[in-house]
Amino acid sequence: MEVTQEQKSLFSKVGYLYLPANNIDEAIEWYQNKLGFHLKTPKFQDDIGYVAVLTPPEGYVVLLLVETKDLTTADFLRDGRTYQTFTLNCPDLEYTHTSLKNSGVEVTEIVMRGENAKYFVFTDPSGNHIEAAWSVWD
Repeated sequence: MEVTQEQKSLFSKVGYLYLPANNIDEAIEWYQNKLGFHLKTPKFQDDIGYVAVLTPPEGYVVLLLVETKDLTTADFLRDGRTYQTFTLNCPDLEYTHTSLKNSGVEVTEIVMRGENAKYFVFTDPSGNHIEAAWSVWD
């Protein structure tokens, strides 16, 4: 059976997540040492600066740290408050929270979203806020 244009999917998955990094070497080291991410290839230079490609241990998301001298983050404002743009799922949220906190990472308290979900937010060296979450839907 031939697949028609109407039956084809437009996208297969979220491909990459770009995060600004003020100090690319510090960011690479932080993501490796604090979060256990793997550097997939040595940092490389594009037409503006350096880029590093990392993945979490399971390798499902590709994170690109993009060097910038601008004071910016990947966050956005929600009703005047800083809000993170992505979430890393955790099989054991309490363990992740304690581990990050004990390694000196700035973390918020764990917040419950009813019985089915909980999360906390932490900050990388460039000021990007990242949500760590667990839910029954993961």
